[in-house]
Amino acid sequence: MLKTRMKRLTDRSGRAVGRLAEIETSITGLADDDLLDLADIFKADPHTPIGNMAFVEMARRNISL
Repeated sequence: MLKTRMKRLTDRSGRAVGRLAEIETSITGLADDDLLDLADIFKADPHTPIGNMAFVEMARRNISL
C-alpha cells in the first residue's frame, strides 16, 4: 500500500514539474508586447507564481511596464 501511494505521489510530482516547465517555456516564448500584457494582468499582485515569472522574464529582457 505504501509503495503504491509513494509511486502515485512521485507521478503527481513529476507531472506538476512538467506543467511548471511548460508554463515557464510559454512565458519565455512570448513576444515583448504579450509579455507586457501578462505582466499588466499581474501588476496589482506581482507576488503570484506567474506574476513572478513574468517580471523575471521582463527583467531578463530589460523591458518594463
